[in-house]
Amino acid sequence: MVTVSAPGKVHLIGEHSVVYGEPAIIAAIGLQTTVTAEKAENVSYLDKRFSPIPREWSLDDVVETTQQVQKLWDSCKEKGTFSDLFAFVRSDGYSGYRKAVVGITLHELGIHGGVSVTIDGAGMVGAGIGSSSSLAVALVKAIATVYEKSISLERVNDIAFKLEQVIHGTPSGGDNAACCFGGLIWFRKNQPKNDIISLKDEIPHKLENFVLVYTGPPEKNTGELVQLVKDKPEDFRTPRVKALGEATVQMKTALKNKDYNTVRTLMNLTQKTLAELGVSTPTIDKIAEAVRDIGGAAKLCGAGGGGIMLCHHADRVKLAQTITNLGFEPIEVDLGVEGVKL
Repeated sequence: MVTVSAPGKVHLIGEHSVVYGEPAIIAAIGLQTTVTAEKAENVSYLDKRFSPIPREWSLDDVVETTQQVQKLWDSCKEKGTFSDLFAFVRSDGYSGYRKAVVGITLHELGIHGGVSVTIDGAGMVGAGIGSSSSLAVALVKAIATVYEKSISLERVNDIAFKLEQVIHGTPSGGDNAACCFGGLIWFRKNQPKNDIISLKDEIPHKLENFVLVYTGPPEKNTGELVQLVKDKPEDFRTPRVKALGEATVQMKTALKNKDYNTVRTLMNLTQKTLAELGVSTPTIDKIAEAVRDIGGAAKLCGAGGGGIMLCHHADRVKLAQTITNLGFEPIEVDLGVEGVKL
């Protein structure tokens, strides 16, 4: 039996502008998902975050579902919409997804036996902190380890990306890279392959005094929020997108130099710009203003419209108190933490 953990992730800066080819920085965060695996005859799957009861399937059932999912993915890619795939993998309490992620992992690793997996973690699934990426990375590493398969981090990341495609269709690959390699990831959309570069050598230290706040579920999904920005007049949108890209470049330098005054300035500038693009909410604006009033910084994370905020202050206790006073729960995390590990 082996237990593996992988961190979650958060978009530090560059959301929305990344759609237009600007860079983004994604950080591994200290909210872990753990996967415990042991060899078994069949496939047993227990996710303690959702249910105390394990699901069990025969290997043949898992192989068959995996093949169905892969065919569905191909046909959805051709059609340009993944709604059929999503409906299939989410049916019967996500059993299609669960069978497929184990099945793909076993196939990719050349394993013909079964496995029993138990998943646990910090929860907050669907909050934009990379819960599916974290699970994918930890699952691959755990199954490889229990079957004594020697595997590089690059290979773990490649297989985890295939698992992410099951639940996201065509993900960028940035989230699973952050969860796999840890630290900070420099991400930029590119052809034929996106730029996904670890900043571990440039920024080896973890980043402290950050606090997350969950503001509630977003009213619009990521696609709708991206479209909302696209619908803005080009002469309004383009300079703001460029400003976000420039802020991301400056953020890398500030983090490298541990210049947290500049980090906070850039976070506040980013929040102001994203609000102008229409993806903030009154709740996010209220929290951001309160944090700015005490000399800190706060910004939405990911697509916006709700979800997670990232806040920073030199005095983390003061920051946490300010958030609590507003009726929200501060979630204290370190950024740039270690990646997947046994």
